[in-house]
Amino acid sequence: MPRNRKQRFDLRRLLAFPLLRATGERESAGPSEGELLFELSGQNPENHLFGRFDAESVRSRLSRAGILPDLARRGYPDPLLVLECEDPADQRILLFAGGPSRERLLLEARLELRRFHPRKAIGPFTEESTFRMLILHWLSLSDPDRPFTVARPRLPGQQRPGLGLLPQILALLRDFGRELGGDGVLDVPDHFHTALFYAVAFRFLEPEKEGRFQAIARDLKGAPLALVSEAIDFGCLCDAATGKPLPWEPAEQVLAVRGPLRRHLLSAEYRRLRDRAFSEVRAAVDWDRYRAKIAEKGRSGNYP
Repeated sequence: MPRNRKQRFDLRRLLAFPLLRATGERESAGPSEGELLFELSGQNPENHLFGRFDAESVRSRLSRAGILPDLARRGYPDPLLVLECEDPADQRILLFAGGPSRERLLLEARLELRRFHPRKAIGPFTEESTFRMLILHWLSLSDPDRPFTVARPRLPGQQRPGLGLLPQILALLRDFGRELGGDGVLDVPDHFHTALFYAVAFRFLEPEKEGRFQAIARDLKGAPLALVSEAIDFGCLCDAATGKPLPWEPAEQVLAVRGPLRRHLLSAEYRRLRDRAFSEVRAAVDWDRYRAKIAEKGRSGNYP
């Protein structure tokens, strides 16, 4: 019996090396048993992030990314770090200001490392193309001790004001993606403002979606973001010339780390298709429709 277990473990090591070390770079230490169990069976008995990073390792990376120093400057020194990593499809990093209560939540990231296939042919890729992606299912950054203000009103989906740490978080996710041998980080933004914030580092996988998004951002620049994002959620985005609705279509936004995915986003063909879509779209908000939607809900919206 012990001999059989040893044989199975040796086989796991043999099979897991290409997956765990996809960058092709040799490292001084091979994958741990915990990493192998996570990659091949989804088991994570030590509650390590992706079977690899323990709490001390994650905290070190949070500090290196500037997240912990910036939280300290905002009045939250030494936050409580909690990892919830039993489910391979829902790897959670949580930071709390004090005790582990939702009311004291500073950061929550829900991640998954898996293979991703495009839903349709995009550029050089087909539906059979495979990428190893770090999926961002959910990200929350919240300040439990500060209220919303006129200058920083509530954005759709927000329960508390943000912390202004998104660039540091995206850099952290990029570094995790690299360490895990991923092709990139993927998110499907549920709100316009989310896509706008992520656009500092992410691009839509489809160049036409990227061009359309950039055109909307261009045409609605100058209007209050909370108002614009809520109006888009309510289906009030329209063609500026015809008044016909322009639906907000959730799509994959990616931060490419390496390989063909990165080359695709930097290619001349991607830029050509993006620029064509950008020039074809003229967007506006149907404010009359927005006011009607607000009236239906019995409230005044984010602004008078």
